[in-house]
This record gives sequence, structure tokens and C-alpha cells, in this order.
Amino acid sequence: MEDVELSNGIVIRNSCHRMPFGARWHIRGSLSWIDPGDVVGIGSIILKDSIEEVDDAIWYQRAISEGLSINGWYRPAVQGESATITLFLDDLYRGIPGFYRLTPVIRLSVAATLAHEVGHHLIATRGYVFAPGEKVVPIEYEEEMAHRYSFSVLKRMKRRWYFKLASFGMKDLAGWHYAQGALAWKKGNLKRAAESWYKSFHLDPDRQDAIIWYKRAKEITKEATASAGETKV
Repeated sequence: MEDVELSNGIVIRNSCHRMPFGARWHIRGSLSWIDPGDVVGIGSIILKDSIEEVDDAIWYQRAISEGLSINGWYRPAVQGESATITLFLDDLYRGIPGFYRLTPVIRLSVAATLAHEVGHHLIATRGYVFAPGEKVVPIEYEEEMAHRYSFSVLKRMKRRWYFKLASFGMKDLAGWHYAQGALAWKKGNLKRAAESWYKSFHLDPDRQDAIIWYKRAKEITKEATASAGETKV
């Protein structure tokens, strides 16, 4: 599909092999909830299926190796090139069934990631998100401030009844994935259990029970693999 330039000058560049139906529509809609002044300097939003390679970002490589979701990535302006936001749609849509793709559930998911990356853009361009003097170093503090910016955008969106309903829908979907993880665990399918629990956490970060069980399933799988390797030796 062709690149599309929005009215604010941002170009949506499609580098996906299988872009979900309605993705660009959700991006446009998500941007409408973000202060236009906050995206000044962002030249493009690049859409990719999944992350390929990010230089000098060890935690990205760790996330990739462990199968964790990376929904987006911000690249500051360099050598005369405008700043960019890349959205990784396979991860962004992870755990969300296809029939949700034109619903506010997807819009909330896209807006959460897009706003988070805009938060990084604000720190890169003016040194803070909400007020001068904010602590944004080390990276953990920057991530927290970007998260707060994303939260503020979603809070405004949820004043509309349909986004509030979508928020409940995401939590309900997270609960369904959690239940699927429990069923897979009982059947001894730890790989499927771990994936279901991670999807649950991915959709609802408040589900600490899901991430705890995800880590437990991964640990047991790792121990079993190591034990099998020792037995073969």
C-alpha cells in the first residue's frame, strides 16, 4: 500500500507484508487525541510486521530472544532526518482477535503505544514531558514519564463511553487469555500456557498474576530443556 501524508505533515510509511485492515485508520484516530504541538518534528510513522534489528539496544535484543512484545520504537532526529516512530503491528495486535480490528479496542491499543513514543519524542526535543525539571535519567525514569504521557492520553479517551467500554473489553479479553493459560497448564502444554499468560499481561498490565505464571511456565520449560540436554550427554 502507498505511503500516506497526513494533514499535520506526518507520513505513514507502510513496510508491512500483511498490514491489518484498518490500521492506518486507527493511527489517524489515535493522533487526533494527541496535542498537535507534541508531534511537531516527527516526520513519519513507519509500520512494520515486527522488529528486525535495533543497534545498541540490549534490552530490545533480550526482549526479542525471550519472545516479548515490542509494540513501538522512537528514533530521534539524526543528521538532518526527522524523528520517526515505528510501530510493530504483529506485537501491537498480539492477543487481539481479528474481529476486533475495527473496534475501539484496537484504537486504545494503538493510542497507548503511539502516545508512549510521543512521550519519548518530547523528552528528546525539549527535555521533559509535563514540566521542566522532570527526572528523565536514567532510562527507567524516561520510560516512566513516557508511560505517564500515554496514560494521560488514554484517560482523556476513556471519557467517551465507547472507549471506556473498550477498556473493559480489553480486560475481559485478558481474562480469557488467562483462563486459556490455566487450561493449557493443566494439560501439560507449558509453551501454550506461557503464551496465553503473556497475552493476558500484554493486554492488561495490571494482571500481575498473569506475568508471574508466565515466568513460572518459562522457568519450568527452561529447566526441563536443560535437564533433557544433560541426560543426552
